[in-house]
Amino acid sequence: CFARKNHSVRQKIEKIVEEMPANATCIKMHLRSSSGTLALIRRVIVACVQHLGLTSTTLEGVKLATTEACTNIIKHAYKFDETKSFDMELKSSCNVFVIELLYSDPGFEPCNIPIRNLKEVREGGYGVFLMQNIMDYVNYVTDTKTGEVRLQMVKILNSEKCSGGSSENRTNIK
Repeated sequence: CFARKNHSVRQKIEKIVEEMPANATCIKMHLRSSSGTLALIRRVIVACVQHLGLTSTTLEGVKLATTEACTNIIKHAYKFDETKSFDMELKSSCNVFVIELLYSDPGFEPCNIPIRNLKEVREGGYGVFLMQNIMDYVNYVTDTKTGEVRLQMVKILNSEKCSGGSSENRTNIK
């Protein structure tokens, strides 16, 4: 119920992610649930995609969406408990940037995330809205037995500069 793209677009995005080249950059991190971790996450994102020559708008957007997702984990799932941790995996290629966050949140139901009314301006509560509007694909998968949550966010790239791959293999699905 959560992925915001229609079924055919979702299938195309999932296929692009599945077919990421073997030489894609992949970074896996186990992170402490602390707001101090957010600056590290932003720096790691920059390092992961610096060779792609992304526009500053795209890079800042990806950093913002990821920061919002991690903030939601720290604030809502873990209630600022710094003894808890979560995993983050970043994958990037010329075509796509994938962020996956794995954490525990028993009882979390993505369908119950409220839809923001932008006519009611107030502080806070825009994280998921921003994630959905910045990224091309946002999807939560929950395991009701274990309480594990997997958040996958995907940004389709059309990088003009790419090392380690052929530009002919780029896919435009928009």
